[in-house]
Amino acid sequence: MPEDRLLERLEKLEGIVETTVQVLPPLVQDLSRRIDGLREEVRGAEARLEARIQQVEAKLERQIQETRTELENRIQQTE
Repeated sequence: MPEDRLLERLEKLEGIVETTVQVLPPLVQDLSRRIDGLREEVRGAEARLEARIQQVEAKLERQIQETRTELENRIQQTE
């Protein structure tokens, strides 16, 4: 009797494994596609942020240069 139960359990496990082997590859492929899509989104966001950072840096550099020029002019006026 215990052998029958073991055999029955083994057959159930085999069925589970077979089903998993059939179902898993498409799920993995779908996840891979989703991951690839997310990677592209992240790359796009990264590129936009990098461009924005460069714009802000350029603006700050201009403002710093303008402030320097203004300070130099004021210093020259006081001399």
